Amino acid sequence: MHGPAEGLLTTHQLAARPEFTLAGVRIDPATRVVSGPAGSCQLEPRVMQVLALLADARGGVVTRDVLFARCWGSVFVGDDSLNRAIAGVRRGLSAVGAGFAVETVPRTGYRLVGEGFGAAGEQADPALDAQTGLLSRRNLIAGGGSLLVGAAGLAWWAGTRAGRDPATPLIAKAQQAMRAGTAEGQRTAVALLDQAVRQSPRNAAAWGQLALTVARVDEHVFANTVTSGPKVDEAAQRALQFDPGNADAEAALVIAVPYYGNWLAVEKQFDRVLARHPGHLYANDSHSFMLGAVGRMTESARSRLQLSPDDPYDSQLQYKAIYCHWFLGQVTQADQAAQRAFDMWPRLAPVWFARLWLLNGTGRTDRALDQIETEQGRPKMPPAMIAVLRNAHLAAMSGDPAAIAASTRQVLASVRTSVAAVVNAFMLLQLMKSLDAVFALAEAYYLERGPVLAALNWRPGQPFAPDQRRRKTNMLFTPLGKEMQRDPRFLALMRDIGLADYWKRRGVLPDFLRERSA
Repeated sequence: MHGPAEGLLTTHQLAARPEFTLAGVRIDPATRVVSGPAGSCQLEPRVMQVLALLADARGGVVTRDVLFARCWGSVFVGDDSLNRAIAGVRRGLSAVGAGFAVETVPRTGYRLVGEGFGAAGEQADPALDAQTGLLSRRNLIAGGGSLLVGAAGLAWWAGTRAGRDPATPLIAKAQQAMRAGTAEGQRTAVALLDQAVRQSPRNAAAWGQLALTVARVDEHVFANTVTSGPKVDEAAQRALQFDPGNADAEAALVIAVPYYGNWLAVEKQFDRVLARHPGHLYANDSHSFMLGAVGRMTESARSRLQLSPDDPYDSQLQYKAIYCHWFLGQVTQADQAAQRAFDMWPRLAPVWFARLWLLNGTGRTDRALDQIETEQGRPKMPPAMIAVLRNAHLAAMSGDPAAIAASTRQVLASVRTSVAAVVNAFMLLQLMKSLDAVFALAEAYYLERGPVLAALNWRPGQPFAPDQRRRKTNMLFTPLGKEMQRDPRFLALMRDIGLADYWKRRGVLPDFLRERSA
Protein backbone atom coordinates (compact mmCIF):
# COMPACT_ATOMS: atom_id res chain seq x y z
CA MET A 1 0.00 0.00 0.00
CA HIS A 2 1.08 3.59 -0.56
CA GLY A 3 -0.21 5.14 2.62
CA PRO A 4 -2.99 5.07 5.22
CA ALA A 5 -6.60 4.92 4.08
CA GLU A 6 -7.62 7.58 6.62
CA GLY A 7 -9.22 10.51 4.89
CA LEU A 8 -10.22 8.47 1.83
CA LEU A 9 -12.14 10.65 -0.62
CA THR A 10 -14.93 8.38 -1.82
CA THR A 11 -17.24 8.76 -4.80
CA HIS A 12 -20.10 9.26 -2.32
CA GLN A 13 -18.25 12.21 -0.81
CA LEU A 14 -17.68 13.60 -4.30
CA ALA A 15 -21.41 13.38 -5.00
CA ALA A 16 -22.12 15.40 -1.86
CA ARG A 17 -19.69 18.19 -2.74
CA PRO A 18 -21.26 21.38 -4.08
CA GLU A 19 -20.25 22.86 -7.40
CA PHE A 20 -17.40 25.38 -7.19
CA THR A 21 -15.40 27.68 -9.46
CA LEU A 22 -11.63 27.47 -9.74
CA ALA A 23 -9.89 30.31 -11.60
CA GLY A 24 -12.83 30.74 -13.95
CA VAL A 25 -13.45 27.01 -14.45
CA ARG A 26 -16.69 25.55 -13.05
CA ILE A 27 -16.28 22.12 -11.45
CA ASP A 28 -19.21 19.95 -10.39
CA PRO A 29 -17.90 16.96 -8.41
CA ALA A 30 -21.35 15.35 -8.26
CA THR A 31 -21.72 15.04 -12.03
CA ARG A 32 -17.95 15.10 -12.66
CA VAL A 33 -18.47 17.85 -15.26
CA VAL A 34 -15.81 20.53 -15.78
CA SER A 35 -16.75 23.65 -17.76
CA GLY A 36 -14.56 26.46 -19.04
CA PRO A 37 -14.23 28.97 -21.87
CA ALA A 38 -13.60 26.25 -24.47
CA GLY A 39 -16.49 23.97 -23.49
CA SER A 40 -17.34 21.18 -21.06
CA CYS A 41 -16.26 17.61 -20.49
CA GLN A 42 -17.02 14.83 -18.03
CA LEU A 43 -14.17 13.23 -16.09
CA GLU A 44 -13.84 9.67 -14.87
CA PRO A 45 -14.58 9.28 -11.13
CA ARG A 46 -10.93 8.72 -10.18
CA VAL A 47 -9.81 11.67 -12.28
CA MET A 48 -12.33 13.93 -10.54
CA GLN A 49 -11.08 12.70 -7.14
CA VAL A 50 -7.54 13.72 -8.05
CA LEU A 51 -8.67 17.10 -9.40
CA ALA A 52 -10.67 17.76 -6.22
CA LEU A 53 -7.63 17.11 -4.03
CA LEU A 54 -5.43 19.35 -6.16
CA ALA A 55 -8.09 22.06 -5.99
CA ASP A 56 -8.26 21.70 -2.19
CA ALA A 57 -4.53 22.34 -2.01
CA ARG A 58 -4.96 25.78 -3.65
CA GLY A 59 -1.59 25.68 -5.38
CA GLY A 60 0.20 23.62 -2.76
CA VAL A 61 1.94 20.38 -3.64
CA VAL A 62 -0.02 17.17 -3.12
CA THR A 63 2.34 14.27 -2.65
CA ARG A 64 1.95 11.03 -4.55
CA ASP A 65 1.49 9.14 -1.28
CA VAL A 66 -1.38 11.41 -0.26
CA LEU A 67 -3.04 10.97 -3.65
CA PHE A 68 -2.73 7.18 -3.43
CA ALA A 69 -4.06 7.13 0.14
CA ARG A 70 -6.98 9.46 -0.43
CA CYS A 71 -8.06 8.27 -3.88
CA TRP A 72 -7.30 4.52 -3.72
CA GLY A 73 -7.16 3.89 0.03
CA SER A 74 -6.20 0.33 0.95
CA VAL A 75 -6.40 -0.90 -2.64
CA PHE A 76 -2.91 -1.54 -3.98
CA VAL A 77 -2.32 -0.05 -7.42
CA GLY A 78 0.77 0.70 -9.46
CA ASP A 79 2.19 4.10 -10.37
CA ASP A 80 0.58 3.82 -13.80
CA SER A 81 -2.87 4.28 -12.23
CA LEU A 82 -1.89 7.63 -10.76
CA ASN A 83 -0.06 8.65 -13.93
CA ARG A 84 -3.18 7.91 -15.96
CA ALA A 85 -5.38 9.88 -13.55
CA ILE A 86 -3.05 12.89 -13.69
CA ALA A 87 -3.05 12.66 -17.49
CA GLY A 88 -6.86 12.65 -17.36
CA VAL A 89 -6.89 15.83 -15.26
CA ARG A 90 -4.53 17.52 -17.72
CA ARG A 91 -6.64 16.52 -20.70
CA GLY A 92 -9.81 17.70 -19.00
CA LEU A 93 -8.37 21.11 -18.12
CA SER A 94 -7.01 21.49 -21.64
CA ALA A 95 -10.36 20.47 -23.15
CA VAL A 96 -12.22 23.25 -21.37
CA GLY A 97 -9.54 25.89 -21.99
CA ALA A 98 -8.48 26.31 -18.37
CA GLY A 99 -5.82 28.95 -17.72
CA PHE A 100 -4.11 26.65 -15.25
CA ALA A 101 -2.57 23.22 -15.45
CA VAL A 102 -1.09 20.40 -13.40
CA GLU A 103 2.62 20.67 -12.78
CA THR A 104 4.78 17.70 -11.79
CA VAL A 105 7.10 18.32 -8.86
CA PRO A 106 9.79 15.71 -9.59
CA ARG A 107 9.87 12.77 -7.17
CA THR A 108 7.38 14.53 -4.90
CA GLY A 109 3.90 15.10 -6.30
CA TYR A 110 1.74 17.54 -8.22
CA ARG A 111 0.25 21.02 -7.93
CA LEU A 112 -1.93 23.40 -9.90
CA VAL A 113 -0.13 26.34 -11.48
CA GLY A 114 -1.27 29.21 -13.68
CA GLU A 115 -4.16 31.63 -13.52
CA GLY A 116 -5.53 32.00 -10.03
CA PHE A 117 -2.65 30.26 -8.33
CA GLY A 118 0.78 31.88 -8.65
CA ALA A 119 2.11 31.86 -5.07
CA ALA A 120 -1.25 30.75 -3.66
CA GLY A 121 0.37 27.91 -1.80
CA GLU A 122 1.82 30.47 0.60
CA GLN A 123 -1.67 31.35 1.75
CA ALA A 124 -2.81 27.76 2.18
CA ASP A 125 -4.66 27.00 5.38
CA PRO A 126 -2.29 25.37 7.93
CA ALA A 127 -5.20 23.22 9.10
CA LEU A 128 -5.57 21.87 5.57
CA ASP A 129 -1.89 20.92 5.52
CA ALA A 130 -2.22 19.15 8.85
CA GLN A 131 -5.35 17.26 7.85
CA THR A 132 -4.25 16.10 4.44
CA GLY A 133 -0.49 16.02 4.57
CA LEU A 134 -0.32 18.40 1.61
CA LEU A 135 3.04 20.04 0.98
CA SER A 136 2.69 23.75 0.30
CA ARG A 137 5.32 26.09 -1.06
CA ARG A 138 5.64 27.66 2.40
CA ASN A 139 6.45 24.19 3.80
CA LEU A 140 9.16 23.78 1.19
CA ILE A 141 10.84 27.06 2.14
CA ALA A 142 10.51 26.34 5.86
CA GLY A 143 12.43 23.16 5.25
CA GLY A 144 15.33 25.09 3.75
CA GLY A 145 14.36 24.07 0.24
CA SER A 146 15.64 20.55 0.84
CA LEU A 147 12.51 19.02 -0.62
CA LEU A 148 12.88 20.84 -3.91
CA VAL A 149 14.68 18.68 -6.40
CA GLY A 150 17.93 20.37 -7.36
CA ALA A 151 18.95 23.96 -7.94
CA ALA A 152 17.03 24.14 -11.20
CA GLY A 153 13.74 23.47 -9.46
CA LEU A 154 14.49 26.08 -6.79
CA ALA A 155 15.45 28.66 -9.41
CA TRP A 156 12.24 28.00 -11.33
CA TRP A 157 10.14 28.47 -8.18
CA ALA A 158 11.94 31.64 -7.22
CA GLY A 159 11.45 33.04 -10.71
CA THR A 160 7.69 32.50 -10.66
CA ARG A 161 6.97 33.23 -7.01
CA ALA A 162 5.83 36.78 -7.67
CA GLY A 163 3.19 35.67 -10.17
CA ARG A 164 1.95 32.96 -12.42
CA ASP A 165 4.33 31.33 -14.87
CA PRO A 166 3.72 32.99 -18.26
CA ALA A 167 4.23 29.63 -20.00
CA THR A 168 1.20 27.98 -18.41
CA PRO A 169 -1.60 29.69 -20.40
CA LEU A 170 0.47 29.38 -23.58
CA ILE A 171 0.78 25.63 -23.05
CA ALA A 172 -2.99 25.35 -22.55
CA LYS A 173 -3.66 27.34 -25.74
CA ALA A 174 -1.18 25.22 -27.70
CA GLN A 175 -2.85 22.01 -26.56
CA GLN A 176 -6.20 23.42 -27.62
CA ALA A 177 -4.83 24.39 -31.05
CA MET A 178 -3.47 20.88 -31.62
CA ARG A 179 -6.85 19.30 -30.95
CA ALA A 180 -8.31 20.88 -34.08
CA GLY A 181 -6.17 18.60 -36.24
CA THR A 182 -5.51 21.25 -38.89
CA ALA A 183 -2.21 22.45 -40.34
CA GLU A 184 -3.04 25.95 -39.11
CA GLY A 185 -3.68 24.62 -35.61
CA GLN A 186 -0.38 22.77 -35.64
CA ARG A 187 1.54 25.87 -36.72
CA THR A 188 -0.21 27.89 -34.03
CA ALA A 189 0.62 25.33 -31.36
CA VAL A 190 4.31 25.28 -32.22
CA ALA A 191 4.45 29.09 -32.31
CA LEU A 192 2.77 29.33 -28.88
CA LEU A 193 5.20 26.83 -27.38
CA ASP A 194 8.18 28.60 -28.92
CA GLN A 195 6.88 31.71 -27.16
CA ALA A 196 6.41 29.77 -23.91
CA VAL A 197 10.02 28.58 -23.73
CA ARG A 198 11.29 32.06 -24.58
CA GLN A 199 9.29 33.58 -21.75
CA SER A 200 9.98 30.76 -19.27
CA PRO A 201 13.26 29.14 -20.35
CA ARG A 202 13.51 26.91 -17.26
CA ASN A 203 9.99 25.49 -17.52
CA ALA A 204 10.33 21.75 -18.12
CA ALA A 205 6.65 21.35 -18.99
CA ALA A 206 6.92 23.96 -21.77
CA TRP A 207 10.03 22.36 -23.26
CA GLY A 208 8.46 18.90 -23.03
CA GLN A 209 5.28 20.09 -24.72
CA LEU A 210 7.31 21.75 -27.47
CA ALA A 211 9.25 18.55 -28.15
CA LEU A 212 6.09 16.45 -28.13
CA THR A 213 4.13 18.83 -30.35
CA VAL A 214 6.85 19.09 -33.01
CA ALA A 215 7.24 15.30 -32.97
CA ARG A 216 3.49 14.81 -33.40
CA VAL A 217 3.29 17.34 -36.25
CA ASP A 218 6.18 15.67 -38.06
CA GLU A 219 4.92 12.13 -37.42
CA HIS A 220 2.11 12.24 -39.98
CA VAL A 221 3.15 15.10 -42.24
CA PHE A 222 1.84 14.49 -45.77
CA ALA A 223 3.42 17.49 -47.46
CA ASN A 224 7.09 17.77 -48.34
CA THR A 225 9.43 16.04 -45.96
CA VAL A 226 10.02 17.95 -42.74
CA THR A 227 13.17 17.24 -40.78
CA SER A 228 12.37 18.30 -37.23
CA GLY A 229 14.57 15.82 -35.39
CA PRO A 230 17.09 18.42 -34.15
CA LYS A 231 14.34 20.64 -32.74
CA VAL A 232 12.64 17.71 -31.00
CA ASP A 233 15.95 16.56 -29.54
CA GLU A 234 16.94 20.03 -28.31
CA ALA A 235 13.57 20.71 -26.67
CA ALA A 236 13.40 17.24 -25.12
CA GLN A 237 16.90 17.52 -23.67
CA ARG A 238 16.07 20.91 -22.14
CA ALA A 239 12.95 19.44 -20.56
CA LEU A 240 14.91 16.52 -19.15
CA GLN A 241 17.56 18.89 -17.80
CA PHE A 242 14.97 20.57 -15.57
CA ASP A 243 12.73 17.52 -14.99
CA PRO A 244 14.52 14.17 -15.35
CA GLY A 245 11.99 11.65 -16.56
CA ASN A 246 9.70 14.26 -18.16
CA ALA A 247 7.07 12.08 -19.85
CA ASP A 248 6.40 14.39 -22.80
CA ALA A 249 10.10 14.68 -23.60
CA GLU A 250 10.70 10.94 -23.45
CA ALA A 251 7.62 10.29 -25.58
CA ALA A 252 8.74 12.88 -28.14
CA LEU A 253 12.16 11.28 -28.52
CA VAL A 254 10.67 7.95 -29.56
CA ILE A 255 7.81 9.39 -31.64
CA ALA A 256 10.32 11.40 -33.69
CA VAL A 257 12.34 8.35 -34.75
CA PRO A 258 11.39 7.04 -38.24
CA TYR A 259 10.67 3.33 -38.01
CA TYR A 260 10.41 2.27 -41.64
CA GLY A 261 12.99 -0.53 -41.92
CA ASN A 262 13.83 -0.12 -38.22
CA TRP A 263 10.65 -1.49 -36.67
CA LEU A 264 12.09 -3.77 -34.00
CA ALA A 265 14.53 -1.25 -32.54
CA VAL A 266 11.92 1.50 -32.37
CA GLU A 267 9.30 -0.80 -30.87
CA LYS A 268 11.74 -1.66 -28.09
CA GLN A 269 12.14 2.07 -27.45
CA PHE A 270 8.36 2.38 -27.22
CA ASP A 271 8.36 -0.54 -24.75
CA ARG A 272 10.83 1.30 -22.51
CA VAL A 273 8.98 4.62 -22.63
CA LEU A 274 5.58 3.03 -21.95
CA ALA A 275 7.01 1.02 -19.07
CA ARG A 276 8.00 4.33 -17.48
CA HIS A 277 4.92 6.30 -18.55
CA PRO A 278 2.13 3.78 -19.23
CA GLY A 279 -0.59 6.42 -19.21
CA HIS A 280 0.99 8.78 -21.73
CA LEU A 281 -1.75 9.35 -24.29
CA TYR A 282 0.34 10.27 -27.31
CA ALA A 283 3.07 7.70 -26.77
CA ASN A 284 0.32 5.07 -26.69
CA ASP A 285 -1.32 6.58 -29.77
CA SER A 286 1.92 6.56 -31.76
CA HIS A 287 2.71 3.02 -30.63
CA SER A 288 -0.73 1.91 -31.78
CA PHE A 289 -0.12 3.43 -35.20
CA MET A 290 3.16 1.56 -35.45
CA LEU A 291 1.42 -1.73 -34.66
CA GLY A 292 -0.75 -1.09 -37.71
CA ALA A 293 2.32 -0.31 -39.80
CA VAL A 294 3.69 -3.81 -39.13
CA GLY A 295 0.40 -5.55 -39.94
CA ARG A 296 -0.84 -6.05 -36.37
CA MET A 297 -4.07 -4.26 -37.15
CA THR A 298 -6.26 -5.97 -34.54
CA GLU A 299 -3.84 -5.13 -31.74
CA SER A 300 -3.53 -1.59 -33.07
CA ALA A 301 -7.30 -1.07 -33.20
CA ARG A 302 -7.99 -2.49 -29.75
CA SER A 303 -5.19 -0.45 -28.23
CA ARG A 304 -6.32 2.80 -29.82
CA LEU A 305 -9.98 2.33 -28.90
CA GLN A 306 -8.91 2.34 -25.27
CA LEU A 307 -7.49 5.82 -25.84
CA SER A 308 -10.45 7.37 -27.67
CA PRO A 309 -12.60 8.07 -24.57
CA ASP A 310 -9.66 9.85 -22.90
CA ASP A 311 -10.16 12.98 -25.00
CA PRO A 312 -13.44 13.20 -26.95
CA TYR A 313 -12.48 16.66 -28.26
CA ASP A 314 -9.19 15.67 -29.88
CA SER A 315 -9.90 15.22 -33.57
CA GLN A 316 -6.67 13.27 -34.11
CA LEU A 317 -7.77 10.59 -31.67
CA GLN A 318 -11.40 10.49 -32.67
CA TYR A 319 -11.03 10.10 -36.45
CA LYS A 320 -8.75 7.10 -35.91
CA ALA A 321 -11.59 5.37 -34.06
CA ILE A 322 -13.37 5.10 -37.44
CA TYR A 323 -10.55 2.93 -38.77
CA CYS A 324 -10.33 0.93 -35.56
CA HIS A 325 -13.96 -0.16 -35.62
CA TRP A 326 -13.67 -0.94 -39.34
CA PHE A 327 -10.59 -3.11 -38.83
CA LEU A 328 -12.40 -4.99 -36.04
CA GLY A 329 -15.44 -5.61 -38.25
CA GLN A 330 -17.62 -3.28 -36.16
CA VAL A 331 -19.29 -1.48 -39.04
CA THR A 332 -22.17 0.09 -37.09
CA GLN A 333 -19.79 1.52 -34.51
CA ALA A 334 -17.51 2.75 -37.29
CA ASP A 335 -20.42 4.55 -38.97
CA GLN A 336 -21.40 6.13 -35.66
CA ALA A 337 -17.82 7.28 -35.00
CA ALA A 338 -17.68 8.76 -38.51
CA GLN A 339 -20.93 10.65 -38.03
CA ARG A 340 -19.79 12.07 -34.68
CA ALA A 341 -16.51 13.17 -36.22
CA PHE A 342 -18.29 14.75 -39.20
CA ASP A 343 -20.56 16.68 -36.85
CA MET A 344 -17.69 17.92 -34.69
CA TRP A 345 -15.06 18.62 -37.37
CA PRO A 346 -16.74 19.34 -40.74
CA ARG A 347 -14.38 19.51 -43.71
CA LEU A 348 -11.47 18.01 -41.78
CA ALA A 349 -9.55 15.92 -44.32
CA PRO A 350 -8.58 12.97 -42.04
CA VAL A 351 -12.23 12.52 -41.01
CA TRP A 352 -13.47 12.79 -44.61
CA PHE A 353 -10.98 10.23 -45.92
CA ALA A 354 -11.52 7.84 -43.01
CA ARG A 355 -15.23 7.70 -43.84
CA LEU A 356 -14.45 7.37 -47.57
CA TRP A 357 -12.27 4.29 -47.08
CA LEU A 358 -14.72 2.83 -44.54
CA LEU A 359 -17.52 3.02 -47.12
CA ASN A 360 -15.35 1.46 -49.81
CA GLY A 361 -14.06 -1.25 -47.50
CA THR A 362 -17.57 -2.28 -46.52
CA GLY A 363 -19.02 -2.62 -50.02
CA ARG A 364 -20.61 0.83 -50.24
CA THR A 365 -18.63 2.39 -53.06
CA ASP A 366 -21.79 4.08 -54.36
CA ARG A 367 -22.10 5.98 -51.09
CA ALA A 368 -18.40 6.80 -51.21
CA LEU A 369 -18.86 8.29 -54.66
CA ASP A 370 -21.78 10.35 -53.38
CA GLN A 371 -19.51 11.69 -50.63
CA ILE A 372 -16.96 12.74 -53.26
CA GLU A 373 -19.60 14.50 -55.33
CA THR A 374 -21.13 16.32 -52.35
CA GLU A 375 -19.36 19.62 -51.88
CA GLN A 376 -20.87 20.19 -48.45
CA GLY A 377 -18.52 18.71 -45.89
CA ARG A 378 -15.78 18.03 -48.43
CA PRO A 379 -12.37 19.41 -47.45
CA LYS A 380 -10.60 21.81 -49.75
CA MET A 381 -8.83 19.74 -52.42
CA PRO A 382 -7.33 20.50 -55.83
CA PRO A 383 -9.77 19.75 -58.66
CA ALA A 384 -7.27 17.23 -60.05
CA MET A 385 -7.40 15.20 -56.85
CA ILE A 386 -11.20 15.19 -56.87
CA ALA A 387 -11.12 13.99 -60.47
CA VAL A 388 -8.75 11.14 -59.62
CA LEU A 389 -10.98 10.05 -56.75
CA ARG A 390 -14.17 10.30 -58.82
CA ASN A 391 -12.84 8.38 -61.82
CA ALA A 392 -11.41 5.57 -59.73
CA HIS A 393 -14.72 5.08 -57.97
CA LEU A 394 -16.67 5.11 -61.23
CA ALA A 395 -14.26 2.58 -62.73
CA ALA A 396 -14.46 0.31 -59.68
CA MET A 397 -18.25 0.37 -59.77
CA SER A 398 -18.42 -0.33 -63.49
CA GLY A 399 -15.89 -3.17 -63.53
CA ASP A 400 -15.09 -2.13 -67.12
CA PRO A 401 -11.46 -3.11 -67.91
CA ALA A 402 -10.94 -0.10 -70.16
CA ALA A 403 -12.23 2.32 -67.51
CA ILE A 404 -10.10 0.66 -64.85
CA ALA A 405 -7.00 0.84 -67.07
CA ALA A 406 -7.57 4.54 -67.79
CA SER A 407 -8.16 5.36 -64.13
CA THR A 408 -5.11 3.32 -63.10
CA ARG A 409 -2.91 5.40 -65.41
CA GLN A 410 -4.40 8.58 -63.95
CA VAL A 411 -3.78 7.41 -60.38
CA LEU A 412 -0.16 6.46 -61.09
CA ALA A 413 0.44 9.82 -62.75
CA SER A 414 -0.61 11.56 -59.51
CA VAL A 415 1.77 9.84 -57.11
CA ARG A 416 4.78 12.06 -57.79
CA THR A 417 3.15 15.02 -56.06
CA SER A 418 3.00 14.05 -52.37
CA VAL A 419 2.89 11.28 -49.80
CA ALA A 420 -0.86 11.91 -49.44
CA ALA A 421 -1.26 11.10 -53.13
CA VAL A 422 0.68 7.86 -52.64
CA VAL A 423 -1.54 6.81 -49.72
CA ASN A 424 -4.66 7.57 -51.77
CA ALA A 425 -3.21 5.69 -54.76
CA PHE A 426 -2.67 2.51 -52.73
CA MET A 427 -6.28 2.61 -51.57
CA LEU A 428 -7.71 3.42 -55.00
CA LEU A 429 -5.67 0.78 -56.84
CA GLN A 430 -6.72 -1.81 -54.27
CA LEU A 431 -10.34 -0.69 -54.69
CA MET A 432 -10.10 -1.22 -58.47
CA LYS A 433 -8.15 -4.49 -57.95
CA SER A 434 -5.35 -3.17 -60.17
CA LEU A 435 -2.84 -5.54 -58.63
CA ASP A 436 -0.02 -5.13 -61.16
CA ALA A 437 -0.18 -1.38 -60.68
CA VAL A 438 -0.32 -1.54 -56.89
CA PHE A 439 2.76 -3.78 -56.77
CA ALA A 440 4.55 -1.42 -59.17
CA LEU A 441 3.69 1.46 -56.83
CA ALA A 442 4.96 -0.52 -53.84
CA GLU A 443 8.25 -1.23 -55.63
CA ALA A 444 8.66 2.48 -56.33
CA TYR A 445 7.58 3.85 -52.95
CA TYR A 446 9.27 1.35 -50.64
CA LEU A 447 12.25 0.19 -52.68
CA GLU A 448 12.78 2.90 -55.31
CA ARG A 449 12.69 0.33 -58.08
CA GLY A 450 10.86 0.18 -61.39
CA PRO A 451 9.45 2.81 -63.72
CA VAL A 452 7.03 4.54 -61.31
CA LEU A 453 8.28 7.65 -59.46
CA ALA A 454 6.43 8.05 -56.17
CA ALA A 455 6.24 11.17 -53.99
CA LEU A 456 9.40 12.82 -55.24
CA ASN A 457 9.52 16.59 -55.39
CA TRP A 458 12.96 17.39 -56.72
CA ARG A 459 14.22 20.54 -58.39
CA PRO A 460 17.49 21.06 -60.26
CA GLY A 461 20.17 22.31 -57.89
CA GLN A 462 18.91 20.38 -54.86
CA PRO A 463 21.57 18.04 -53.45
CA PHE A 464 19.06 15.22 -53.01
CA ALA A 465 15.49 14.25 -53.68
CA PRO A 466 13.47 14.40 -50.42
CA ASP A 467 12.77 10.93 -49.14
CA GLN A 468 9.75 9.85 -47.12
CA ARG A 469 11.39 9.37 -43.73
CA ARG A 470 8.54 7.23 -42.50
CA ARG A 471 7.13 5.58 -45.62
CA LYS A 472 3.66 4.56 -44.49
CA THR A 473 2.87 0.85 -44.67
CA ASN A 474 -0.46 0.81 -42.81
CA MET A 475 -2.49 1.00 -46.06
CA LEU A 476 -1.09 -2.39 -47.11
CA PHE A 477 -2.92 -4.13 -44.27
CA THR A 478 -6.44 -2.67 -44.36
CA PRO A 479 -9.43 -4.80 -45.43
CA LEU A 480 -9.24 -3.13 -48.86
CA GLY A 481 -5.89 -4.87 -49.36
CA LYS A 482 -7.13 -8.47 -49.07
CA GLU A 483 -6.52 -9.23 -52.76
CA MET A 484 -3.03 -7.80 -52.58
CA GLN A 485 -2.23 -9.75 -49.41
CA ARG A 486 -3.28 -13.03 -51.07
CA ASP A 487 -1.01 -12.45 -54.06
CA PRO A 488 2.33 -14.39 -53.92
CA ARG A 489 4.17 -11.13 -54.65
CA PHE A 490 3.05 -9.73 -51.30
CA LEU A 491 5.25 -11.96 -49.14
CA ALA A 492 8.19 -11.25 -51.46
CA LEU A 493 7.57 -7.53 -50.93
CA MET A 494 7.45 -8.06 -47.16
CA ARG A 495 10.84 -9.81 -47.29
CA ASP A 496 12.37 -7.04 -49.39
CA ILE A 497 11.27 -4.20 -47.12
CA GLY A 498 12.25 -6.09 -43.96
CA LEU A 499 8.88 -6.78 -42.36
CA ALA A 500 9.23 -10.55 -42.65
CA ASP A 501 12.46 -10.32 -40.66
CA TYR A 502 10.72 -8.12 -38.06
CA TRP A 503 7.91 -10.67 -37.60
CA LYS A 504 10.43 -13.48 -37.16
CA ARG A 505 12.64 -11.63 -34.68
CA ARG A 506 9.71 -10.21 -32.72
CA GLY A 507 7.98 -13.59 -32.64
CA VAL A 508 4.65 -12.28 -33.94
CA LEU A 509 2.40 -12.84 -36.93
CA PRO A 510 0.58 -10.10 -38.83
CA ASP A 511 -3.17 -10.50 -39.04
CA PHE A 512 -3.21 -11.75 -42.64
CA LEU A 513 -0.78 -14.59 -41.85
CA ARG A 514 -2.60 -15.46 -38.64
CA GLU A 515 -5.84 -15.75 -40.62
CA ARG A 516 -4.14 -18.09 -43.09
CA SER A 517 -2.74 -20.32 -40.35
CA ALA A 518 -6.15 -20.48 -38.71
